[in-house]
Amino acid sequence: MSTLLRRALSGVCALAAVGAAVPSASAADVVDGPQVHWNYSAWGKSRASSQIYDLFGEYMSERTGGKFTAQVHYGTLSKPRDNLDGIKLGAFQAATYCASYYPGKMEAQTGLDLPFLPINTLDQLAKVNDDFEEHPTSQAEFAKWGAKYYMSSVLPLYEVIGKGEPPDGLEGWKGKRIRALGPQGQAMELLGAVPTTVPAPEVYISMDRGLLDMAAFANYSLLAYRIYELGDWFTSGFQIGSIHCGFMMNEQAYNDLPDQYKQLMEEYRPWAYKKQVTALTEAEVKTGPETFREAGLQEIKFTPEDKAKFAEKAAKPVWRAWVEKMNDQGYNGQELLDLILSSAEKHKNFKF
Repeated sequence: MSTLLRRALSGVCALAAVGAAVPSASAADVVDGPQVHWNYSAWGKSRASSQIYDLFGEYMSERTGGKFTAQVHYGTLSKPRDNLDGIKLGAFQAATYCASYYPGKMEAQTGLDLPFLPINTLDQLAKVNDDFEEHPTSQAEFAKWGAKYYMSSVLPLYEVIGKGEPPDGLEGWKGKRIRALGPQGQAMELLGAVPTTVPAPEVYISMDRGLLDMAAFANYSLLAYRIYELGDWFTSGFQIGSIHCGFMMNEQAYNDLPDQYKQLMEEYRPWAYKKQVTALTEAEVKTGPETFREAGLQEIKFTPEDKAKFAEKAAKPVWRAWVEKMNDQGYNGQELLDLILSSAEKHKNFKF
C-alpha cells in the first residue's frame, strides 16, 4: 500500500473517533426505567458513516444509568440483504437498511436515490430524508415489514474519477464508459455515457485494464478502493446522487419502550447527526480531495448552477420515469417527488 493511501485511509478511519465521545450525564440527567437490551445488525466495520449507530448504545446507556444497552453486530446477525426480513421476524431490534438492497419491498424509498437532486450538503440531505420518512406512504412502507424509520445514514453524494481527457460540459461524457449504478447510471446514459454495474471491488482492475474510463463513488470509496491511483482527474460539486440507507427499528420493540426512553432517542438524533455529518464531511470534503490533488489529479469543479444544467438534461427524465413507476404501483409518485424537492429547497441552508 502506498504511503499516500495509508495516510489517507488512516485519516478517514480516525474520523470515527474524533470528537465522538458521548457527553457524560449528570445525576440529574439520568433517566430511570426498565432494563432493556437491543441488538443492532450492521455490516462492514465501524467507519465515518456508522456514527449514528456506533454511538447509540453508549449514549442510551449513559443517559439511563446503564438500564438501556445496545450492541452493534457487524456481519454476525444477518447478511445485508436480509436485514429487512430479520427486523420483520424480530430477530434483532434494530438494523441498517439500504432501500436499493430490497427490490420490490421499499420502492417508495428509492426516490431518495434519484440522480442530481438539488441537494448539496449532508446537513440538507439528512433533513430531506427525515421529511420524506414522515410521509404516510413512507411510514406505511416500513410498517409492512414491522419496521420503523429512525435515522438516515446520510451517505455522501457521489463524485467521479476518470482517466484521459476530462469531460467538458454536457457533451463531454459521450462514449465514456462509467461505473454508475441504478438511477445514477440512467442519468449518465442520457448524457451519452455508457454505464456499467461493475461491483466495487472489481472497479480498480477494470479501469487498469481499460474496460472503464471513469467511476462514480463517494470520495471515501474512491480512497478505499484506490481508484484515484489510476485517475487523471476528479470532480467536485458534481454530486450525481446519494444511496438511501439508514437506521431502522423493529416497530414492536420501539412501541414497548417507556416514553422516557423514546424521548431520549429523540434527543439523540440531532446530536448523532452532527457527529456523522462532521465525520463524513471531513472524509469527503477534505481527506479525499486533498489526497487526489497530492496524487496529481486535475480537479474539475461544478457549481450548483452547473449541476442544475445536468439535472435538466440527465435527471428530470429519470425523475419522470420514477414518478410513473410509483403511480403504477399505487403510490402518488408526483407527490413524493414534490416532497423531496420542496424539502431540499426548505433546508438548503440548514446546519446541525
